[in-house]
Amino acid sequence: MSGHVHVHSNRAGWVVKLALVVTLILVAAEFIAGHVAHSLALSSDAWHNLTDLPTLILSWIALYFERKPPDEKKTFGYQRAGVLVAFVNAMFLLGVAAFIVYEGYERIMNPQPVATGMMLGIGVLALVINGGISLALSREHHDLNLRSVFIHNLGDALSNVGIIAGAWLIRETGQTMIDPIIAFLIAGLILWTSLGLIVETANILLEGLPKGMKLESVANAMLSVEGVREVHDVHIWSLGSSTRALACHVRILDMATSESEAISRRINEVLAHEFGIKHTTIQFEHTHAPGDFHRYMPEPARANGPAAKK
Repeated sequence: MSGHVHVHSNRAGWVVKLALVVTLILVAAEFIAGHVAHSLALSSDAWHNLTDLPTLILSWIALYFERKPPDEKKTFGYQRAGVLVAFVNAMFLLGVAAFIVYEGYERIMNPQPVATGMMLGIGVLALVINGGISLALSREHHDLNLRSVFIHNLGDALSNVGIIAGAWLIRETGQTMIDPIIAFLIAGLILWTSLGLIVETANILLEGLPKGMKLESVANAMLSVEGVREVHDVHIWSLGSSTRALACHVRILDMATSESEAISRRINEVLAHEFGIKHTTIQFEHTHAPGDFHRYMPEPARANGPAAKK
């Protein structure tokens, strides 16, 4: 498993580094073309693409740290580095959306003639570059850090489509109002995707329940294991984009350690198979109470609580 993760990380690292170099070239080309063609749209897209640079740099740094093993100070390793960077990148995306809206407003207030030929040419070049980067990262959707880069570059590619369509329509109709309208639509798409990313990363950073998981469903799956009589004080959180952890108390009958180890092993098998939880801390509590009760208690059991009276 670790070999697969290492290969994935190396491949993704090369994609991010290549994207960084290509984006630098694209930004320079758009700034020059925007100045020569007197195209505010190209200059705006150059600024838009310029915001990719800190995103890509931070993502590359996060990939480097994610490969580092746990140590004495970071006992869980550096898996949260990618999540933290994804959160920062999502905030960048909000800034990009706001910038596009502002530039669109400026274009409405101060329309300018545009050299549509050069605008089309650079727009196509930018679409090929950003589309290629997005395609290369599309298989890395499970990593929040790389997903944020993918969303950023996909937004760039859609911006390029808007530039190409806008240039053609402006050439055909002479209506410069088309350009800011397309910009507003792109800004709305970027805003929608970035807000979703912020919600997901914030939930992980706040150690909330992993997306799509229900606490009671996990507890009931544990209760289905033979020998488990009660589950309480359950905590589930994400260590990184795809690594989940659980800590809980499980009440079982008073038995030999060798017997309880078999129950522990079966619980871990259920958690790994049904919920992808592979890092667990399970504390067993023993009871002499007769009967066969199975229950999940959201709060920790107390010495004078219902469990003690059974």
